Amino acid sequence: METAGSKIRYLMTPGPVEISPGTLKALSLPVIHHYSPEFIELFEKTTEKVKKVFQTKKDLIIMQGEAVVGLEASVANILDAGDKILVLDNGPYGAWFGIYVENHGGVVVRLKEDYNKAIDPDKVRAALKENKEIKALTVVHMDTPVGIINPIKEICKIAKEFGVLTIVDSVAALGGIDIRPDDWDIDICICGSQKCLSCPPALAPISISEEAWKVMDEKKTPLKLSYLSMTDYRETWIKNRKFPFTPFVSEIYALNASTTEILEEGLPNVFARHKKVAEAIRDAVEAIGLELWPSSQKIASDTVTAIKVPNGIDDEKLRRIMAEKYGVLIAGDVAGLEGKIFRIGHMGYSARMDNALVTIAALERTLQEMKFPVEIGSGVEEILKYF
Repeated sequence: METAGSKIRYLMTPGPVEISPGTLKALSLPVIHHYSPEFIELFEKTTEKVKKVFQTKKDLIIMQGEAVVGLEASVANILDAGDKILVLDNGPYGAWFGIYVENHGGVVVRLKEDYNKAIDPDKVRAALKENKEIKALTVVHMDTPVGIINPIKEICKIAKEFGVLTIVDSVAALGGIDIRPDDWDIDICICGSQKCLSCPPALAPISISEEAWKVMDEKKTPLKLSYLSMTDYRETWIKNRKFPFTPFVSEIYALNASTTEILEEGLPNVFARHKKVAEAIRDAVEAIGLELWPSSQKIASDTVTAIKVPNGIDDEKLRRIMAEKYGVLIAGDVAGLEGKIFRIGHMGYSARMDNALVTIAALERTLQEMKFPVEIGSGVEEILKYF
């Protein structure tokens, strides 16, 4: 993965991730006009492939922009001023949904959980019983900064008992972890191209239910002629095979290539590959003598491993040594968790056993250099058990 002026050879962050040679080749194809018959056909085929990765028959739009555009749009398109939204907060991205709600005039009802635990569905039920006017619920499938999976299926099923719209951020999970928007009653499901789909950060595919469209249409002031407007995509692409504005042509080439590769591998095989790599890395981390951030392996993600920074270790220095000396780039904390967590991403094309082996070997060497008591080879041996 080495680039000009860079020592990085292994990109083991929680996104962007490595991009396959086939997808990189697709990015280099000549740009064509977005209303040429060839591109319309390509966009249509790509949308159908993305729907298969989503495992949905619902409408799907591909918003043009980093995944955050889809997250904010999911709130902006359904919210009237004063509407109450239940925000499930057990990580930074779960919390940030509240900012979108407030920015668009909504009222946040926050269900907060410790950042090393998953959301308890029973607490969701209790919150919905207590707050009768909740319009929608927001939840993160896998909160990237803490590496925790939430029980989306159970949560969304409960929300539907109360007639509540469900908005799921699956940006860092979809394509690497099983999710079923149709079967699990997810009204708006947001993904990001730069995570498990192994593309550049540029696109936000979103599946949308009929109920969600109805809520958007019944909004006091429907969001129209806006970069955030989902209904603009419905009126242009879904109904008329046109675009609300010029789409990112090269990024669609890439998405078509990457989803082709995912479907050729087969979703069950993709999920199994992510699970295997994740389990190997978690076992290796614990063998080294480090502690996982999630309260149990049961709720630990198959796409990101979050690790507690041990006492006496400067996580910024650790990451710098791994990058500069061993060519392995991992991630640090986010706002609010400074100095507490570092993270290994293993999603999409990066989720391979050889990458895991190199990353753990580099982590062992770096910790030894920083005088942390580690037996060299202890983590590597755990990885090798999975080969």
